[in-house]
Formats: sequence, structure tokens, C-alpha cells
Amino acid sequence: MRKIPVDESMFIHAFERDVDFHDHFPQSTYLDLETGEVIWIFEEDDDAELEVGIEPEENAALKEKINTSPQRYLLIPGRDHGEHHDILRDFLKSRWTDDEELRLRARNAYAGSIGRWMEAINDQEVVHAYFGFRERTIKELAEEFFKEHAIQPVWG
Repeated sequence: MRKIPVDESMFIHAFERDVDFHDHFPQSTYLDLETGEVIWIFEEDDDAELEVGIEPEENAALKEKINTSPQRYLLIPGRDHGEHHDILRDFLKSRWTDDEELRLRARNAYAGSIGRWMEAINDQEVVHAYFGFRERTIKELAEEFFKEHAIQPVWG
């Protein structure tokens, strides 16, 4: 396995993003296999400036850099919207608390929307438990992704 230093928070941010819901402008993320840097590029150069203030020329240069040396960059897939719901459903099926009544209340509060579930449950302890579960699940998925690509991340 190839060891690569990876900024954990940047990688996880790219890996967990809800591409169906949060990517207002089509974008892709890549891991530089030499430096471990996470690179965000927008499909349309002008969108980079509108969304995050990156000059269109800088976005174009990053795209060219990746297109010129594709073996150096690994596409980081985001999660689709359904995967985020799967994680919540897995959480609700798990034994995240011994309080059977609270688990049932949390399960019954879910009706297909994560945001509305958080509002309906209205319990910070439950929401924190969910986010802890979600964080661990995303990290496990990231580790699987790296294994599939024969990479051992050195988290930094």
C-alpha cells in the first residue's frame, strides 16, 4: 500500500459532501497522490468565482493540471443524497442508546427528510449521537475507498 499524507478534515469534507443537494455548481474533488492535497475544481470556470471567489483562470489552470497528469490525481467521490439517508436509517436501526423509548421516538420522527427529522426529534443528545455515528460511518467508507485504491492515508 502506498502511504500518502492526507489532510483528514479536507478529505472528509470532500468525501462526505452531498453532491445531489449541496453542489449548486457542478464540481469535482481530487486527491493529489504526490502531495496529499485535496483539490476542488468547478466544471465551469466562472462558477468557481461565483461560488467561492476563485478566479476563473485559476480554476482553468487546475483543470489543465489534472488533465495533463491524470495518473497523479484520484477523483474523490462525494456521497449521493440517498447515501446520507441510508446513514441516518442505519443509525436509527442501531443500538445508539439503551433507552428503548428514545430510540423508538427517534425512529418515528424520521419521515424522509434529515433536516425535518432533526427538528422533529428536537433533542440535542440524539442529534449529537447521530452526527457521531455519521462521522464514524463516513470515516469507515473513506478507509474502504483508500483500500480499493491501495492507499494508506497518513491522516494529518
